[in-house]
Amino acid sequence: MTPNAAGLRRRIGYIPTNPQFPRGMTPITYLDYIARLFGLPRDVRKPRLASLIRAVDLLPSSGDLIANFSNGMTARLAVAASLINEPELLIWDEPTHGLDIEARRSMLDLIKSLAREKTLIISSHNLSDIDEVCNHAAVLSRGQMIFGGSLSDLKGRIRKNHFELDLDGDQKTIAKVAGIIKGQTEFKQVVLRQRRLELRLHDEASATAALANVFMVLNDNKITLISIRSAGQQTEQAFLDLVEKEESRGFARMYAEAA
Repeated sequence: MTPNAAGLRRRIGYIPTNPQFPRGMTPITYLDYIARLFGLPRDVRKPRLASLIRAVDLLPSSGDLIANFSNGMTARLAVAASLINEPELLIWDEPTHGLDIEARRSMLDLIKSLAREKTLIISSHNLSDIDEVCNHAAVLSRGQMIFGGSLSDLKGRIRKNHFELDLDGDQKTIAKVAGIIKGQTEFKQVVLRQRRLELRLHDEASATAALANVFMVLNDNKITLISIRSAGQQTEQAFLDLVEKEESRGFARMYAEAA
């Protein structure tokens, strides 16, 4: 990217963290202004503007002042502005920052939809968002990239040995089942919290075999399994492990230099 790379910039759509807009403008006047900056003629601007405003669900507020917009509405306007030039590459910085649950869900669904046709680079501290919408990840620590690869490769760096089971049945029977499972050698920790059973396996244990035994115990005691999931955010744990190792190496380097 150079000061003269206008042709390249025209192929990119960008959203910064906490996007700001002229408060005295409306979505229509602002998007029309941005389109004119890109040199789009009127016969192109008008239908594209109408299409984008509908796509981001701002049609009812298209004539309202941006100053009165909520965080969710501002985020949707930023999306429309980043798409006005029909870019091939989208670079969005913290697109779900400050959004409520409904607005965040809408944004994630939009990202999935756009990803079918365009390349998106998303920066986010919310790793559950990354988990949901990305297929590749780069991990940054102190300005350095310490991992780059597929999301499955990132998750594969940690063992999946911690599970949570939600159960239904007689509470005394569930407690009895928890006691039976505690006696199985594959588990190093079994904790019962009301009707939720938390299981942590030994590192060398086979999760498939251990969970098969748990299911047999539940079935024998007529306890219904409502849900089972791998506990915690795997992507988050992998990220923290990577950063911790990198910081340890950095400390070792600084210590050696000081010595």
